[in-house]
Amino acid sequence: MEKICPRCGRPFECRHDDIANCECSRVPLSAKVRAYLKAHFQDRCLCKDCLLEIVRMFR
Repeated sequence: MEKICPRCGRPFECRHDDIANCECSRVPLSAKVRAYLKAHFQDRCLCKDCLLEIVRMFR
C-alpha cells in the first residue's frame, strides 16, 4: 500500500500486511524512539529515511 510519510511528505510503500518484508522492519527502534513516534505521529508509519533520522536523534 502506498502511503505518504507524515514527517517528510514523500510517498513510500507500506507493507503492513507483510511486515517481515517492509522496509521499516529493518530499522531497530529503541523504547525511546517508539515512545517518540507514538507521541508525535498518530499512524506511527513513516518512511525508512525518516525512521533512520529519528533513530539518529536518539543516539
